Parts: sequence; C-alpha cells; structure tokens
Amino acid sequence: MKKTLLLVSFFIITSFSQAQTLNDFFEQTNEFLKKNVSSEGKVNYAQLKKSPGELIYILDNISKLKTEFKTKEEAKSFWINAYNLLVIKAVVEKFPIVSVNTIPSFFNERTFIVAKQELTLDDIENTILREIIADAGIHFVLCKGTNGDAPLLNAAYTPEQVNDQIKQRAKLYINDKDFYRIFKNTNSIELPKMFETYKGDFVTGYFNEIDFINIFLEKKIETTYKVMTRAYDWSLNGR
Repeated sequence: MKKTLLLVSFFIITSFSQAQTLNDFFEQTNEFLKKNVSSEGKVNYAQLKKSPGELIYILDNISKLKTEFKTKEEAKSFWINAYNLLVIKAVVEKFPIVSVNTIPSFFNERTFIVAKQELTLDDIENTILREIIADAGIHFVLCKGTNGDAPLLNAAYTPEQVNDQIKQRAKLYINDKDFYRIFKNTNSIELPKMFETYKGDFVTGYFNEIDFINIFLEKKIETTYKVMTRAYDWSLNGR
C-alpha cells in the first residue's frame, strides 16, 4: 500500500506555489550543507548538536509538502536531499556517537514525516529511489552517516543538475586511488561493500560490476577479474 501511494503521487502536475516551495527547499538545503559539510564530505555534527534549529526548520517544512513533482529529476533531487538531511538529523539526535551502527534499527524502524508520509530511511532508499526511480547512481550520493560510502556532497542536488551531479559524484568516487585494489596472484579485484549489498543494481545479464565502474574510470580495467568486496566502514563521517 505504501509503495502504491508513493508511486501514484510522483508525477502529478504541481502548482506554481508548490514549485516555489520546492525551490525554497533546494535553496535552504544548499545553504545548510555549505555551512555544515566540508569539501571532503565530513559533517560538523558537534556544531549541529549545539544549534540544530536550521535543520529542524527545513525538515519541518518538507514534512508538510505533498509529493507532487513535474519531472523525475525533481522527484529524484527532492528525495536524495531529504534522505541526506534525515540521516544528519538522526545522528545529531544521538550525538556523540562513533557509528550509526550503535543506534538500533537506524535505517529500518526510525520513522520521519516527509511530504505527509511516515517513512523510514529504508523506505526512501529502497522503495522510492531504488525501485520507483531506479537509478544505480543514487548509491554514490546518499549519506549513510558513515565513511563506508561515497563522501557527502556539500551542496544540494537540484532538478536542473541532478543527473550530471550523480555522474560527477560517481566518477570522483570511482577514480579515487583507494576505490579498488587488484590482486594479480588471485586474479581478483576488491570493491566497496555496496557492490555486494546492491549487486542487482549494478549487474544485469553479461554486464558485471567492472563493466559498471569502467563507465566512470579514466583508466579502464579488465572485466575478467573475480570481484570481492571489502568490509564496510561504519565509522561516523564527522569532523
């Protein structure tokens, strides 16, 4: 039922006032992230714990919105930004912590009101972004509150730029010197844990994980390596 409600509300033509409200959200999110996230993707949780007002204000506003979007890009950018802000809020509420892994049911039971719907973080990621919007690139832009994924962008995703922003973040992360390791003696390659957890998002038919990363790699690699994944880094992405 929840998935149906989310799906039918996606592409209703929005009114002028609704568009203005969404624009306000993107602008407010952009300013918030500029101030509180470093260029390396580290979040100033300590400062936000002292002064959470701006974050609370932004999230309170989007709790009252209707999910009425004109385009897939508008929906995608809204839900990516909303997810990232909700993760930050959930961490701030429990801070100081060393890992979100110490918070029980952080992703699948803690609920938030977004666009008049009660949702968990898993609802937003798995039902909205992975199933309905269906873009594997979202794995390079979602903030999980950890150092185990791609760094958080210190700017908002916007409808006009979101597809290019996702490609840029994927390219930046995949071309990082620590992204993969090749072991010649075992003819294997080690990739981040996301390529195991979300394997179905990256692999289709004869198209494997290496084919996917080769889309973004400046220096292509052989696709015949056996793929392994490294342990996930649950440490907090704070500064």
